[in-house]
Amino acid sequence: MKKMAAHHQGIWKVEEQAPLTLKVFTEQDFSSRIVVGEVYKSTYFSIFIVTKGSMLVKHNLREFLVKENSLLFILPSTIYEFTEISPDFKVVGSVFSVDYMSQTGIILNTSSVVKVMTGAYQPYYAINNEERDLLLNLQEILRKALAEESTVAFLPEMRKHSFLSLFYHAASIYARYNVSHKVKLNRREELTIGFLRLLAKHYKEERSVKYYADRLFVTPKHLSQMLKVGTGRTTGSFIDRAVIVGAKVLLRDPSLNIAQVAQELNFADQFTFAKYFKKHTGITPTQFRTDH
Repeated sequence: MKKMAAHHQGIWKVEEQAPLTLKVFTEQDFSSRIVVGEVYKSTYFSIFIVTKGSMLVKHNLREFLVKENSLLFILPSTIYEFTEISPDFKVVGSVFSVDYMSQTGIILNTSSVVKVMTGAYQPYYAINNEERDLLLNLQEILRKALAEESTVAFLPEMRKHSFLSLFYHAASIYARYNVSHKVKLNRREELTIGFLRLLAKHYKEERSVKYYADRLFVTPKHLSQMLKVGTGRTTGSFIDRAVIVGAKVLLRDPSLNIAQVAQELNFADQFTFAKYFKKHTGITPTQFRTDH
């Protein structure tokens, strides 16, 4: 897939005005919407089945190599970036809104599978050939149900139950993986994961290393040492990366001016924000917006 200039809002194109509730994505849909190197903030839930090739995905600042025969979950409000996609990469999947999930009876405010999935350590899972073929068959059944003429009897029920079958089969793979692959984390890994989760939640308000160290009940020096040993990066570099990624997402929103973006990210004013942005990207917010 080529790297190209385009304006996307997640996997749903801005120019497509009808709000998405449920859509099956083919390889062509994915290829036409994803730009390598662009940063996205997801608005919808997505379940993707990788059938060939591989791609590097940055998910909330952590990078994963997603290979052939993988099940990939993308959750609302997560920030992600496709940094590298192999030439033979093939993927299909379904994208759906929180409202649609509620309409089907999936409850989001209980200990449902969705709540469990939001705490996932990683967003993808290896699947075997049998699981892949089953998911692909369910995906095809859902695609056909969505393509049916509206006059077909019981069509809403067909669509609903086709979706639920796909969703719960995917969720069962997630649940099975997390029961059978519990990993004992050492203290450094626990600190790293805890820090990244806090950062994903609070980067807009807090850029102080001390804030995150206090929340994790360690000193700033200890947190920085553990991150440096475990990742090779400093605490400050993680914070700066999160702020810049968030800034790029906001700058792509044409309804926000630069002063509003600065306010959203808790900068004193747009000039302070512009200086910070240029320091870390080499260009001004205005230049970034013009280029994207």
